[in-house]
Amino acid sequence: MTDRRSFLRGTSALMTHAAFPQVLAAFLAGCATTTRTSPSKAIFFSQADMERVTVLVDLILPATDSPSASDARTHEFIDAALSACATTQQQATFRAGLAALAAEGFDKANTQQRITLLKQRATKDVALPYDDSFFKILKDYTLTGYFNSEVGATQALAYERVPGGYQGDIALAAEQKAWAI
Repeated sequence: MTDRRSFLRGTSALMTHAAFPQVLAAFLAGCATTTRTSPSKAIFFSQADMERVTVLVDLILPATDSPSASDARTHEFIDAALSACATTQQQATFRAGLAALAAEGFDKANTQQRITLLKQRATKDVALPYDDSFFKILKDYTLTGYFNSEVGATQALAYERVPGGYQGDIALAAEQKAWAI
């Protein structure tokens, strides 16, 4: 009985990961057909949750010498990926985390207060398993969406359109960006 359950869990995880390329392709196609001023219609989130996620991704990856996470439309990627790739438990955890932040006054807080609330959430979630950790899911999807976007791959990472031969260990200079693959 346990072997069958393990097999089914493993198969469902495999199928979820198999759907990821289609989600990424749909997200990228959507980015090509819409402008930055015309946000796409949310799939998984309410409008209030989408606005909250937009703020959250920018707290994790703010604009520096490269564009912010929302400039790369990471919040839209998270919306698409959570609906297509996340487990029911992960979806419930994410919705509960957003609701908890809203209940703690996140929406009316200033930037520093929002950072504090997010740090408190991260501290609470650090010991939890991935499926039960709002912050781990948020961070994972934010980084995945950002660094797989055109903006993240070409402006936040050093982009080489046609890579050369394999070089296993390349020293980086101070302030040099890591390489996109």
